[in-house]
Amino acid sequence: MNQGENVNKQEDDHRLTDEDQTFINEQTDDDKRFSNTVVDRWEQGGLEALLELENRNKQEFLSSEEKSMFSEFIVICQIRKDKYINEQDPHLQFLMEKAVYKGVQKILIKAQKIQDKEQWQREQQRLMRLFYSDMNIGFITSTGQLKSTVFIYVHISIASNLDNRQINMNFNKEDLKIIANYFSIDERNKSSKSSPEFTSPILTKQKSEKEQFIQSSAGSKTLSQNEGEVENQLKKSLPLCHQSNWLKQEFIKKDYFKKQFLILQKTNENDLKSGVQIFFVYRIKDDQIYAVKKSKLASDVISFFDVFSTVNLSEITNDQRKIREAKILSKLNHPNVLTLYDWWIEEEECGYSLYLMSEFCSYPGLKHQTNDLLNYAYYYLNPMNCKEKIEQIKTIMLQIMDGLEYIHKRGIVHRDLKPENIFVTYGIDCQLQVMLADFDQGKDVRESKLSIITDEKLNDKDLNSIKSRNTINSGTSGYATANSQINKEYDKMDEFYALGVTLLHLILAFPGEPKNRNLYTNTFAISDISDVLLLFDSWAVKLVKNKHPEFNFQQYFHLMELAKALLEKKVKEHDHIRKIIQKW
Repeated sequence: MNQGENVNKQEDDHRLTDEDQTFINEQTDDDKRFSNTVVDRWEQGGLEALLELENRNKQEFLSSEEKSMFSEFIVICQIRKDKYINEQDPHLQFLMEKAVYKGVQKILIKAQKIQDKEQWQREQQRLMRLFYSDMNIGFITSTGQLKSTVFIYVHISIASNLDNRQINMNFNKEDLKIIANYFSIDERNKSSKSSPEFTSPILTKQKSEKEQFIQSSAGSKTLSQNEGEVENQLKKSLPLCHQSNWLKQEFIKKDYFKKQFLILQKTNENDLKSGVQIFFVYRIKDDQIYAVKKSKLASDVISFFDVFSTVNLSEITNDQRKIREAKILSKLNHPNVLTLYDWWIEEEECGYSLYLMSEFCSYPGLKHQTNDLLNYAYYYLNPMNCKEKIEQIKTIMLQIMDGLEYIHKRGIVHRDLKPENIFVTYGIDCQLQVMLADFDQGKDVRESKLSIITDEKLNDKDLNSIKSRNTINSGTSGYATANSQINKEYDKMDEFYALGVTLLHLILAFPGEPKNRNLYTNTFAISDISDVLLLFDSWAVKLVKNKHPEFNFQQYFHLMELAKALLEKKVKEHDHIRKIIQKW
């Protein structure tokens, strides 16, 4: 699930698009006056007194006649800053108020509902109300990323201009970026009441079968028989494939995604592999932001066994492979493995889709909002000096090793390890945190006997001999060994090979097309390290404009030695690799 900036474009270009996005750079004189005013209000009355006053104002507004002229909105904000922010900092709350007002102002100017900010300042009180008691700032799931939820009241004359709009605001004086999404609560209440109920063809068929059974049984059954008994007898009378339809209703849902989430951003359907979309969403019941991966399933019929079978099939369909990713992730709980919170299948008018709801991972830097390790390496590691970069690479590699050892001990091989499938974010402790993700090619080698055991670990002997016979061509060109081909035995040594390639991209991330990075790693794989240092330096000068001015590959010779050992499969144990890294 790739959520980040794309280094292939060699520029700050977001994959997530929204034709209604507006980008704002805030650095006007009135912002400075506003900031000073905020500090004065805080020093004079304190936050408690301010909240008490705001609560009185809110109650007066709610009981007034003008309340009927306002529509309720929810504003979900992502907060990005290069340095640590305390979510309880009162100044941050005032900045959020400022951002929400500024966002509305800019949207209305663009929509030509008002002429300029002077008109907005005159009419602000008439068009919008915001109360501090309706603001909440907190962390996104288990990470150190900050978000804010704000409830506001918007005059009905401008409500349609604000609904489902996103604003990106850069506050240069604060070194802060806020991404705000506006949603009308009233409009969503209306749509939930007026939308026609979707009728499932399967449920309709079952209802017809049920009615026929009741009618044919009317002569032999007493009136005291309840409907539940009729259903049980009906289930027993149907073939197994029809009985499974009842079981199917336990895990197949209808309109669940639409009812549970507000979409903040989404990928274009053509941006990722066919049939897959990524959504960044907000769920109001727990006030959280998540990432949801939607995969279109090919089959018109989903059986109970497609989802719950633990048989290690010699041939597996694409649908079963997608479902297997959900099953694998649902068993895992580790800080260096992406957390899957929920998964389900939805029956839609055009078939079925699989949904995976995972934690939202983003590196909340101010300038580059990257998510995966390749983009982090390009935008953040490349400019670092040697000492700082080696410390960061050491941290990253140790965390990757912790995640790999965790899944390997549970009999799981990733089979597509690469920087794009490793996510980067802040932890709650505000330290860099990386997570293994995108297990759509992953496999549990214990499926035939142990996969129903949630956290069963392999002993050392089984761990060292972990293998999986490929039923597909797995992996990605440049990271995959010959064992990634179909009918080959893939084991943890092939994962270590991909780790060695990943290490090379942490030393220096080349922009542009993958062929440039593949040339770099393939040349390294077939050469002695000393023979390619000058060649790689010349490539770096020509192709990597954002590297540190004093960068050269000789400075990272000992890191390249580990990369070479991993590519040549000379290190075979997790602990051995970890000890080498710790000596850097």
